[in-house]
Amino acid sequence: MLLNWIDKIGDLNPQLLREIKGRLNSRNVAIAIVVSVIGQLLVYLSWFKNMPGENYYVYDTYCKLRPLYESSQQQLYRLQDQYRQLQQQFAHFSGSQNYNPEKIEQLKNSIKTVKGNIADLTVSLSDRICPLDQIDLQGWLQDQYRYMFVSLSLLVLFSLLVIGTYMLISNLGHEERRGTLNFIRLSPQSTQSFWLGKLLGVPVLLYVAILLTIPLHIWSGLSAQMPLVEILSFWMILGASCAFFYSAALLFGLFGSWFSGFQAWLGSGAVLTFLWIVNFKPIDHSSMDWLNLFSPSVVFPYLIDRTGSSYTMFPFNQGQMQGLEFFNFPLGENGLSVVILALVNYALWTYWIGQALNRQFRNPSATLLSKRHSYLLTACWIVFTLGFALQAPRPEYSSQFVHNFNSLLPLNLVLFLGLIAALSPQRQALQDWARYRHQGKSTRQGFWKSSLVRDLLWGDKSPSVLAIAINLLITALPLMGWILFWSVEVNYKLEAFFTVIFSLSVILIYAAIAQLMLLMKTPKRAIWATGTLIAVISLPPIILTVLSIYPGQNGGGLWLLTAFPWSNVMQYASPILILQAILIQVGVLGVLNWQLTRQLGRAGESASKALFAGRSSMSN
Repeated sequence: MLLNWIDKIGDLNPQLLREIKGRLNSRNVAIAIVVSVIGQLLVYLSWFKNMPGENYYVYDTYCKLRPLYESSQQQLYRLQDQYRQLQQQFAHFSGSQNYNPEKIEQLKNSIKTVKGNIADLTVSLSDRICPLDQIDLQGWLQDQYRYMFVSLSLLVLFSLLVIGTYMLISNLGHEERRGTLNFIRLSPQSTQSFWLGKLLGVPVLLYVAILLTIPLHIWSGLSAQMPLVEILSFWMILGASCAFFYSAALLFGLFGSWFSGFQAWLGSGAVLTFLWIVNFKPIDHSSMDWLNLFSPSVVFPYLIDRTGSSYTMFPFNQGQMQGLEFFNFPLGENGLSVVILALVNYALWTYWIGQALNRQFRNPSATLLSKRHSYLLTACWIVFTLGFALQAPRPEYSSQFVHNFNSLLPLNLVLFLGLIAALSPQRQALQDWARYRHQGKSTRQGFWKSSLVRDLLWGDKSPSVLAIAINLLITALPLMGWILFWSVEVNYKLEAFFTVIFSLSVILIYAAIAQLMLLMKTPKRAIWATGTLIAVISLPPIILTVLSIYPGQNGGGLWLLTAFPWSNVMQYASPILILQAILIQVGVLGVLNWQLTRQLGRAGESASKALFAGRSSMSN
């Protein structure tokens, strides 16, 4: 029966069969089971080892006498204060100037009474052991189930996402070094079948270990009075997050030759760092709130709230998720809305990563994305970033609009750096395109109908600068419309408009630099292009900071020429300085594009001459 089951898997997905046959042996499965059971025992015992017993004190959390003990303590403090006051009065009326025998006698009686009460309370408070029948075991168990549920959730979350990412990247790097990946590329199986086999097969032992935690996880959640449907929603989001992070890991693994054998540690470390930062990131009602959706822990606050406890006492600061807003709709008030939005978010970006995987696997020299797909991806990106930026003004921020605008710009910079990497073709593709352009003649009329423009807009082998410009336009138009409706003074709007313009122009400059670097004849051009962009982006602000040149000071206008010309820089810039900076950027962009056109022309001519020379020699 097992053989029939394995044969069916092989018929459905040969790659999955290939992966699990080498892993699902009795020894490996036994190790996975033992590790899972030991991990669950450690979690269980870590919370239940401190069960209240004979040495439990009345001032501890779960003693029913704690309110009475605290009330008695407060009464003791009041009596002690009263005793000190009576002593002071006694000393006052015992003096030669204020001597009063009747008052002294009254004070003696009062002091005696208070002193007796203090002695009685001290005796009663000295017995600090809570009687066993006064321990709230039900409340203690309820809290332990909550703690155990969260602990198991975090254990499963980090195990799947971090360890699974490491396993996938390491496996793909191993395939690349052995040369089997190129052999698989030539096989008739579909690309989707190959990646699905990798996703399901490589971490199969990890899946076995995690599956064994499900009963204890669900039992602890139900025991903590959490609805089963909401517990299952956590597993749904966790599955979607695995699809997203695993797909990203496979895409990263295709470039493993850049990092030798270090790429698996780098990839899993990046995932761990990202999850750690996002899990502790509060909701600040800006575009950065989007990052919270990439952590499966977004459902924790809603699950814990069902138990009648506040989530702030648990790890990972997602306790403010109830304040999450998207296009000014309070989605965070309903856990179902957050779950749906998180699932849509994961599905959408997993799809785009899948598109890049399919292209890169079949043709490693191709761009990660087609230009047509890049326009749709940018539209999706701006929907999410702008959706979280559209928030009502809040009293904790003097200008919520400017705050949200400044949080959106770094995300857009990340997008376009990724697009530059995904759309810029390599030297050979550019040479082929340049040769085609050198030989071909266009019969079309008009700018938009010319073959050159169509190639630059849609052709995957053409330079990426115009496509990046179109993507910038797709981003800029909604931003400009949003800025127009800001309820702020006009000068803030003008600063934001110019910030968008400077951001667009500097990104175009980066795109032209990257494309020029990829045209070089040196080996490892992609690494050179990456290093150059990192230097161009990071060095100018570092140098300005080291030289203590800040916005508003002499030379502060140089910040307008960096990757960070945001509104806090713009507010110090005069109109003449802004115009000068725009002219400088336009000039730099013009020179770069002229150089790119010149090099492409030379590449087309040389490639055509080489082709014709080869044909002539063959005819001879």
